[in-house]
Amino acid sequence: MFSALVFVSCGSDDEPDLQFDKNAIIGTWEITEVQGSPEWRWIVTGTLLTFNSNGTCSTGFSMEDSYKIEGGQVKTYYAETQEPMYVYELMGKNGNTLTVKMKGTLDESNLSTVFKMTKK
Repeated sequence: MFSALVFVSCGSDDEPDLQFDKNAIIGTWEITEVQGSPEWRWIVTGTLLTFNSNGTCSTGFSMEDSYKIEGGQVKTYYAETQEPMYVYELMGKNGNTLTVKMKGTLDESNLSTVFKMTKK
């Protein structure tokens, strides 16, 4: 029984840490593949997303101009009012390519899409 507990405990240590941290998100990223909700037609390949070290961002998505990392997720806001915009959840990582699930807030809270983005 003891060896089974040790095995389970060791197995959980090998799982990848799928959380954003500030150092990993800073930079310019290009969306290279899009899957998911057709309601979000503005999320297309070739779109650039830039996350700056000072908490500002430029994504080309409506009013999304600042971000915070909370609970391992990137949460974006409209800086002027601090209105929440979108939540980015890290689904996978392969070198400089991240697979991200983007979820809406407020009116779009039931929508999500998955895309891959590669660091430029």
